[in-house]
Amino acid sequence: MTSITDTSLVEQRQTLRRRLQAQRQLIAERLEQESGMNAGYPRSRTMRFLTQRPALIIRLVVGLATLLTTR
Repeated sequence: MTSITDTSLVEQRQTLRRRLQAQRQLIAERLEQESGMNAGYPRSRTMRFLTQRPALIIRLVVGLATLLTTR
């Protein structure tokens, strides 16, 4: 490995750009792994719950409506 003073500024800049690009790629991969399926729409857990269980939500709304109208 050569020291920094032995290489030209252009080479140093290219080396630094490659290292930064590799770091960005690594960070993007890690973030992608962490988010997994949570990255899709809808983002909030509440909305995912509501949209993935429409039959349950309909029963809850109907039950709540009948409860409120009987009083």
